[in-house]
Amino acid sequence: ECELGTPTSPGSGSPFLVAVKLLAFDLLLQVEAGKGLEMRKLVLSGFLASEEIYINQLEALLLPMKPLKATATTSQPVLTIQQIETIFYKIQDIYEIHKEFYDNLCPKVQQWDSQVTMGHLFQKLASQLGVYKAFVDNYKVALETAEKCSQSNNQFQKISEAAPCVSSALSPLPLPPTALLYKPIDRVTRSTLVLHNFLSSINEDIDPRRTAVTTPKGETRQLVKDGFLVEVSEGSRKLRHVFLFTDVLLCAKLKKTSAGKHQQYDCKWYIPLADLVFPSPEESEASPQVHPFPDHELEDMKMKISALKSEIQKEKANKGQSRAIERLKKKMFENEFLLLLNSPTIPFRIHNRNGKSYLFLLSSDYERSEWREAIQKLQKKDLQAFVLSSVELQVLTGSCFKLRTVHNIPVTSNKDDDESPGLYGFLHVIVHSAKGFKQSANLYCTLEVDSFGYFVSKAKTRVFRDTTEPKWDEEFEIELEGSQSLRILCYEKCYDKTKVNKDNNEIVDKIMGKGQIQVRGRHSQGTKARLGEL
Repeated sequence: ECELGTPTSPGSGSPFLVAVKLLAFDLLLQVEAGKGLEMRKLVLSGFLASEEIYINQLEALLLPMKPLKATATTSQPVLTIQQIETIFYKIQDIYEIHKEFYDNLCPKVQQWDSQVTMGHLFQKLASQLGVYKAFVDNYKVALETAEKCSQSNNQFQKISEAAPCVSSALSPLPLPPTALLYKPIDRVTRSTLVLHNFLSSINEDIDPRRTAVTTPKGETRQLVKDGFLVEVSEGSRKLRHVFLFTDVLLCAKLKKTSAGKHQQYDCKWYIPLADLVFPSPEESEASPQVHPFPDHELEDMKMKISALKSEIQKEKANKGQSRAIERLKKKMFENEFLLLLNSPTIPFRIHNRNGKSYLFLLSSDYERSEWREAIQKLQKKDLQAFVLSSVELQVLTGSCFKLRTVHNIPVTSNKDDDESPGLYGFLHVIVHSAKGFKQSANLYCTLEVDSFGYFVSKAKTRVFRDTTEPKWDEEFEIELEGSQSLRILCYEKCYDKTKVNKDNNEIVDKIMGKGQIQVRGRHSQGTKARLGEL
């Protein structure tokens, strides 16, 4: 009510703040129809003037784009198409949204009477504001690109300077078009109190746990899962960071950057979930020839890692030089990285229905199952195929660094000193029985533990045939190497000869259930884990 007591002068209001005020005025009209009607018209007139200034600024910003696009297809382009798309990303969309809104609102304000309704116009405007999130995500890159082009390209500088400058009551000094890139940001940020929820999703400082980016249509693209996987590419193993969004799977690698520079991802490929399929083992091609590491070499690596851990602990206990400790940690990381890269053998195949297939190698079937289930759950929705433009792909890839939930390669040398080192020794496990199956099946279990930062299969029960209540009663002693968790998977054994293994490491058996428990030690007595009913 205090705000409503002060008329809004032209140029000082924002469309979002005014929209809230108008809702209050609608309530006020019921009590004081005459006074409320006059005040409502005054607020709308002020807002309309503010919107007109904003549209003029957007028009001025778009003016250089036309001659730049005209030269882009010639033999002597001023800027490349990608540079133009980066600098003017989403400006045309923002302009069209506000121009349509202004064109519809203007006659209603000019032909004012008590029967005029316009709430639907504000509702439509609010529904299209997602485009600002895409603009904000690209803003830093757009500004940097514009500055670099101005410094290195005289023609671009002349075109920018030749375009008419714009001034307003809020900004009395004329602004060149490239400086107007800030205007869409300014338009939104002046309404932070009203738009707190909206801004919190695009402002990293307000919510550092941001998990969404905006699609080309202004819709929210949520990050569902991410993690490090080993991809077989051109006959060799490559460590990738894979990001699963609500409508796309993106495979990236972290770029090498010099000290002090912001880290970024480089997109290796992406597949819209609408085009992603999982080939069955009999449909898939045999795995590419990848030279596996011999088991004895992997064991040697583990021994080196254990020895380096002991050396680091000794140095710390003796308060050794930090430089020596860092050198040992670096050597340990190199060995752990090689182990992480060369240990996985379980194939995880992904196919783009438009042609190309991709192969990951995992050390854990539990992990493969989690990735598959997460993708299949998203595919139950009504998804559409699409192709990302170079700028849209750049924005999506650029968002990965801020959105990621897995920050470090899963090796123990990346752990902080105050983190649990895990357990070492032997874990005694008894797998008793399972129940709850609706049909008889041939059932068996496998046990996985995390070792050297990643999960590996350590034990397997016999197959209990044709039953709904298998009783294995089998005991295992599992070696722990910095372990913190135990996973159990229950499979139905496949005896169908048509499902031929084209790869010795392919698992065609169906997972019937899975679970995980934390492994904790009790003083010096070790830990016993009893898994009864699954």
